[in-house]
Amino acid sequence: MRAIFSILLAALASGAGCRTVAYYSQAVAGQCQMLVGQEPIATIVVDPNVSPDLRRQLQLVLKLRLFARDELKMNPAGNYLRYRELDRKFALWVVYAAPEFDTELKSWWYPVVGRFTTRGFFKESAARAYAKRLEEQGLDVYVGGAPAYSTLGWFDDPVLSTFINYSETDLAELIFHELAHHHLFLPGDATFNESFATAVAEIGVARWLEAHHDAAKRDEYMAQRKRARQFNKMLFQAREELQKMYASDKTTVQKRMTKARIIGQLKGRIVELSQADPSNKRLANWSQRQINNALLGATAVYYRQVPAFIALFEKSNRDFPAFFAAVKNLTQLNQEKREAMLQVPE
Repeated sequence: MRAIFSILLAALASGAGCRTVAYYSQAVAGQCQMLVGQEPIATIVVDPNVSPDLRRQLQLVLKLRLFARDELKMNPAGNYLRYRELDRKFALWVVYAAPEFDTELKSWWYPVVGRFTTRGFFKESAARAYAKRLEEQGLDVYVGGAPAYSTLGWFDDPVLSTFINYSETDLAELIFHELAHHHLFLPGDATFNESFATAVAEIGVARWLEAHHDAAKRDEYMAQRKRARQFNKMLFQAREELQKMYASDKTTVQKRMTKARIIGQLKGRIVELSQADPSNKRLANWSQRQINNALLGATAVYYRQVPAFIALFEKSNRDFPAFFAAVKNLTQLNQEKREAMLQVPE
């Protein structure tokens, strides 16, 4: 996942209930842990005791920062100049939830950034416990691990051990995605923010590969992204089919049966897709996952508007300043008009 989440620490004082205060308290503790123990990358890369692999990856991060500044026209500021080793697999764990008969994600209100469709925890046990409470309320729930998150300028974000060993392409995607959040963020519209950042990352990686490798490497990456979009489209179609069914006059029992059938058919199509093309083999893992409204809703947040943003980049003559200006203009519209502008014809 390319999950990016803002943990706004100053919000602690605005919490209204014990659980709200507890939630922000763990956010404060988690962010403080991130701040302690950071080391300057410039110092690490000249340390003879540092492993060659870590040195190479950190040097790559520095190159990606410069590329984002010079070629993608984003200001990295003080982000990704320090390194933090963590003793866990993910930076935080994120909870998504949706009603049993609705694919729209539940949202939570946060000061400054508005409503978010996620609840982030720095301990997996806390995320699982919260998810269990939501399930007991009858909600569909999905818990995902996030290797990184953005503080949106509250702090300079560090490079973390949770993603430093990524491949060159995956590391570039993550860095460009996160810097896109720093460059432009619209409070209260998670789909807009995440789809925009995902599109910037895709465009940025293609340019990076062409500049630092060759057109063949770029084309290989773009083919992989095309396959991913086709897969996501399959998920979106299932999500739309579910949403239409939920809005029908079927009984609760009928809705549950139809929901199970639609999700079962989706899993079958995923298996067929993975078997038809060797490059899609890892998609078979999706057929083993618990696919529900929350997972489908979370996927839509990150990818539903990506084609529209890429089309807008093309319309901007592939010029980043012009593209960013056009995206900023969209933020001035109300959500209904913005959604209409980001519709891509089939």
